[in-house]
Amino acid sequence: MKLQELLTHLNDYLNISDFEDYGPNGLQIEGKSEVITLATAVSASLATIEAAVKTGVDALIVHHGLFWKGDPYPIEGTKRQKLRLLLENEISLLAYHLPLDGHPEVGNNWVAAKELGWKELESFDQIGVKGKFAPIDVEVLVAELEAYYSHGATVALSGRKKVSTAALLSGGGYKWLPKAAKEQVDCFITGSFDEPAWARAHEEKMHFMALGHSATERIGPRALASHIANHFEVPCEFLDIPNPF
Repeated sequence: MKLQELLTHLNDYLNISDFEDYGPNGLQIEGKSEVITLATAVSASLATIEAAVKTGVDALIVHHGLFWKGDPYPIEGTKRQKLRLLLENEISLLAYHLPLDGHPEVGNNWVAAKELGWKELESFDQIGVKGKFAPIDVEVLVAELEAYYSHGATVALSGRKKVSTAALLSGGGYKWLPKAAKEQVDCFITGSFDEPAWARAHEEKMHFMALGHSATERIGPRALASHIANHFEVPCEFLDIPNPF
C-alpha cells in the first residue's frame, strides 16, 4: 500500500480530529512511500525502534510517539539516535495517543472491558470505559486483572467486598479517581499511581487498582495490529517490548 493510504485510513478510523491531545497524532516521521510490512508498539523507545529495524518493517505505529507539547526543541541525545535509525532505514513513524485509548474497537480501554466480559459498556471521560459484571469478590477481580494484563496490581481496597461495576482508564489515569467515585462505580482501574491515590480511595470508600502504565496500554496497539493486518491484508505484528512501569 501507499503510506498515504495507510495514514488516511488510520486518521479516519481513529477519529483523530475528535481529540485535543498532548502531541501530534498521525504521521511523525516520513519513511518509504510504499509500505509492505508494519509493526505496532506501545512507545517509540530506542529499544522499540531497534526492534523495528531488526524486524525490517516499513512503518511503525505507536501509542506514545516522539514529540510532545513542552519538549525541548534541540534534536540531541537519544532522540537524535531514534531519528537517525528511523531516517536511515526509511521507517515511517505514526503515533496515536488518546485516539488509541478511547476507540470502541481497538482502544486500550474498550477492548480490555470486552475481553474481561463486562456488559452495558459506556464511555468514561471520552477515552475510558465503565461497565458491569456479575458480582465477584474484589480479591478475585484483582487476580483476574493481574492475569489479563500479566502484571501485578498495586491496590487500595476500601469498598465493598462484592463488586459488580468498574471504570477503566489506562495509562496514567489515577487522577480520574474522584470522577469514578462521583459516578459511583465500585472500582477504578488504571495503569500508574501516585501518593494521593491511596488516601483518596479510602476517603471515597472505593477500590483503586493500578496494573502498570505500559501493561494497560499494550491492549490497543495489539488490537490495532490485527485490524491493520485484516484490513490491508499485509503482515503487521505487535512488538511487545518489556516495560514493568
